[in-house]
Amino acid sequence: MLNIPHRINQIKFYIGKYGFFKTIKKCIKIVIRKLDCMIHFKKDVNYGNYGDWIKANEVKEAQIKAQMEKKFEIMPKISIIVPMYETKEKFLKELIDSVIAQSYSNWELCFADGSPKQNPKWKKLMEKDNRIHYQFLNQNLGISGNSNEAIQMATGDYIALLDHDDLLAPYALFEVVKMINQAPNAEFIYSDEDKIDQNGNRSEGYFKPDFAPDTLRCQNYICHFSIFKKELMDKLGGFHSEFDGAQDYDIFLRMSEIVKPENIKHIPRILYHWRVHKDSTAKLDSNAKNYAFDNGIKAIEAHLNRIGLRRNRHKWLYQWNLQG
Repeated sequence: MLNIPHRINQIKFYIGKYGFFKTIKKCIKIVIRKLDCMIHFKKDVNYGNYGDWIKANEVKEAQIKAQMEKKFEIMPKISIIVPMYETKEKFLKELIDSVIAQSYSNWELCFADGSPKQNPKWKKLMEKDNRIHYQFLNQNLGISGNSNEAIQMATGDYIALLDHDDLLAPYALFEVVKMINQAPNAEFIYSDEDKIDQNGNRSEGYFKPDFAPDTLRCQNYICHFSIFKKELMDKLGGFHSEFDGAQDYDIFLRMSEIVKPENIKHIPRILYHWRVHKDSTAKLDSNAKNYAFDNGIKAIEAHLNRIGLRRNRHKWLYQWNLQG
C-alpha cells in the first residue's frame, strides 16, 4: 500500500522548488519506472536470483566451524544492545539463538525492556546463556531512551546495534573482529544487509558503498549492522530522543562529523537480516512509522547546521524526499 502522507510531502516539496509542470513530469516518470519494476519483479519470482547468490557466496557450515577455533591477536568484547518493547516471543527467541550461534564467542547481549508489563516467559529465554543480560525498565523511554539504558549495561570494547526482531548471520561478529584486527584504529564499522520474512525467506540483498558522506546526507544507507567503538559511543552521548524513529540516522551523521573517514570501515558481507512484518519499517511502502520520515529531515537539518552546509539544505532534503 502506498504511503500517502509521505508521497504528498514529496509532491509539495517538489512543487515548491521546481513548480507544478516539472512536478507532473517527474510524477509521470516515477509511475513509468515503478510499472517497469513491477514487470521485472514478476519475472523474478521469490527473488530466485538472490537465492542463487546466497548459495554461491555465503560462508558454509564447515567454514563457520573453523572460525570457532580461530584466535585473533585482538579479541575484543562486543556488547550487542537491544531495546525491547512488547517484543514477540518468536522473534525474540530467534534473535537470541542467532547470537548464541555466533562463531566468535567474546560477546554479551544487553536487553533493555520498556514494555508496559514484564513478560514471565522472558526469564527462561534470558537464562539460555550467561552472556545475556536483561533489565526491565518499568517504563517506556522510547527507542532512544531504551537503547541508552542498554548501552549503560554494556561492558564491552565495542557497541553493536541490533533491533529486537532482527537476526545476525552466524559469522557476523567474526567478520567484525576480523576487520578490527585488520584496522585496529577502526572506530565505526558497518556491513551489508538483507530482509527476512516470518518464514525465514530472505530477499533484497543490500550491497552498500564504502563510507560516502554525501550519500549519507541523502539517505541512511548505513542502517544495519553497525558497530561503534565504546569510547566513540561515550563521546557521542548515545541516542537523542528528539530524533526517535530516525535516531540511528542522527547518530550516524553525528559520528561522521568526528571520526576520520579512514577509521570508518565497511564490511562487504551480508551480516544482518532485517525482519519484514506488518509493523516493521522494513516493509515496502509501509505506513508503520511516518514520524521517522519527519525526524529524518530534522536529523539532516541539524547535521547541516553543525557542519556549516545550511546553504545547501534544499539539495540534501530533496534527495532525502526522493529516497523516501
